[in-house]
Parts: sequence; C-alpha cells; structure tokens
Amino acid sequence: MGQFIPLARPFMDEEEEQEVIDTLRSGLIATGPKTERFEREFAAYLGRKHAIGTNSCTAALHLGLLALGVGPGDEVVTTPMSFVATANSIIYAGARPVFVDVEPDTINIDPAHIEEAITERTRAIMIVHLYGHPCEMDEISDIARRHGLKVIGDCAHAIEAEYRGKKTGALGYIDCFSFYATKNLATGNGGMLVTDDDNVAGMVQSLRDHGMSSGAWARYHTGEFQHYQMTALGYKSIMWDVPAALGLHQLRRLEQRHRKRVELAALYDALLEPLNAHVQPLRPRKHVRHAWHIYAVLLKDVNRDRVASGMQARGIGVGVHYRPIHLEPFYRKRYGYSPGEFPVAEDAGARLLSLPFWPEMKEEEALRVVAALGEIVRGGHTWRNR
Repeated sequence: MGQFIPLARPFMDEEEEQEVIDTLRSGLIATGPKTERFEREFAAYLGRKHAIGTNSCTAALHLGLLALGVGPGDEVVTTPMSFVATANSIIYAGARPVFVDVEPDTINIDPAHIEEAITERTRAIMIVHLYGHPCEMDEISDIARRHGLKVIGDCAHAIEAEYRGKKTGALGYIDCFSFYATKNLATGNGGMLVTDDDNVAGMVQSLRDHGMSSGAWARYHTGEFQHYQMTALGYKSIMWDVPAALGLHQLRRLEQRHRKRVELAALYDALLEPLNAHVQPLRPRKHVRHAWHIYAVLLKDVNRDRVASGMQARGIGVGVHYRPIHLEPFYRKRYGYSPGEFPVAEDAGARLLSLPFWPEMKEEEALRVVAALGEIVRGGHTWRNR
C-alpha cells in the first residue's frame, strides 16, 4: 500500500527551531516582543495599519464583531459553506447568522443572494475566501456600502490570495486569519485580526486580554510600574511569543511556498484530466490569485463518502471542506433549518472531496493519489444510488 499520504503536512525548519529556542531562553514566553514583531511584519505584508494577534481565527472573528458593536438582536449575513467556527463566532457575539447560498464554481458566498437576506437588523456581512479563492469583492463591497454595513473577511484559507491585484486581507473592514497547524502559515494554533480603524484595533487589543487598558508587556517593558485598568468585559484570547516566533519565519517563506502550491495545483489539474467524467476540479477565475490552501474537487455521479473511505483504505488522507453549516444538528435545532433551503451549498456539500496538498508534496505522491482516485471512481461500488 505504501506509506500513508496525509491530507496536509506543516513545514518547520531550523529557523523556526532557533527562534523558539531564543524565545524560551529569553524568559519572555507570554505576549511580548516576538508577538509585536510578528504583528508588525504581518500588517506590512498585507498593507494594513493594524494587526492584532489572537489565539485563533475564531477569537479574531468574535472580537472583531464585538468591536463593531454587533450584539444581541443583530444579524450577520454569511455563508453556510465554511468551518462551523465562522458562524459560531456570530453566535458568540450574541447575534444571529443569516445564511445565503453559494456560487457553484467557487463555493464562495453568492453576491446575487446577499441583498435578499439583509434586514433592518443586519449589521455586517461575513465572507469566507474558501480554499484560498477570493470572493467577488466588487459586488459584495458595493452591497455593503449601499446598506451601510461592514464587511468582515474570514481569510483563514487566503493569506496569499489577491482579488484584482489587491490582497484579500486588505479588502474587508476587518479581516481575520488562522495559523492552525494545517494552514499555509502554521504556528500550531493562533490567529490575527487586521484593520485600518484605530478604534477597532484598540478595542480588540483590550478585549483579547480581559478588557484591560494595556497588557502586561505594554505595562512592564517601559521600566515604570503601571497599574492595569479593566475597561470592558474581555476574554483570554491573546497570542503569545512561542507561536509568534514560528510565525515570523513562516511568513518570510510564505511566497516561496505559494509558488510550489501553484505548481502542485497545476500538476493535479493535468493528472485529473482523464477523470473529468467523474471528477471536477475547482478552477480559479482569471482575475484572482488563488492561495491554494486546499485542493478540492467535486465528484460526479459517485458516492463521495464511499470514495473517501476507499482513499483512506488505500493509505491516502482526504477531507470534506465542508458540509453545510445549516444542516448541522445544532443549527437545525436552534434555528429550524432544513434540507433544501440552500440547494447549491447542499449539492456541493454532498460532492466535495479535498485531496492531499502541501508545497513539499512529491510528484510521485500526487500520482499515487490520482491513480487511487481513478481506480475508485471507475469502480461500480461507488456509484450513487438513484
């Protein structure tokens, strides 16, 4: 069967090791100078005024909503095709997520359906640049302007992505990022919120650390004793210097590794061509730069879960990104969602399969993945029940 091929594999080198050792030996392992450096360099990469490190993208989304004043009784329009954390963050803020359907070729939120979901209670539009493919920001930004709404970008998959030549992380009023172990920039766990709004940045900096007026590092490294003041009910959502140490070097090799992602995506495209009767890759639109966090395909006339099981049995890790959030038991029970409400999302959620994908993946591994996939989808046992 050969060695197991995982769905994703993080890459750490000697630079990360040495930076972490330096952090540990410095005695400064909480939020400190490494976090500040990472925040500055991350903001510069995106061309944003502020970058605030958090312990997850979920926390960044949650705190961003609070900083915009979103709370009980409010609504936020979003997509049903994402990890549940996107919609959950809206509920954490006390608001209600309002889902709209997605585009069939990108699986991103469909701008054509956003306006019909907006009510007098709507406060924001939370978009997801799924798999690293940017959303159609011209239409979305225009809708937001006309209705006086803020756009919050869930950029967990899309650090390197660009829309019409501009980084997706510089397109929302607030944009949020994930540094989870499988992400293009990986620190194990961690997140970042970026914005150009001074007030939003100040509020998030306070909310991420118990609502204090200034954190411990800001108080102590000046050399003068200072008391803290709790000015709001905050949370324990801060980034700390060990993951920030990893992030510094992950950020510096991000573009180099992105080039390898592009090459691997092109290889998959070519290898999958003979399987086009059964497998449909998701192609990027011409005016975007795809971050290629995930290589997802839509299966045709075959049972996705049987294909996934067959791949796993052959020692190949696969994923499903994602099943529609509105059909999760919690959302059906709490909000009364039922099948049929968002047909494009539901169709995609039943047919999507994510293939192994990381920059250092070898050509022979990709060949083995596609060979196994071809063997399975051409087999009669995987056909859908009609």
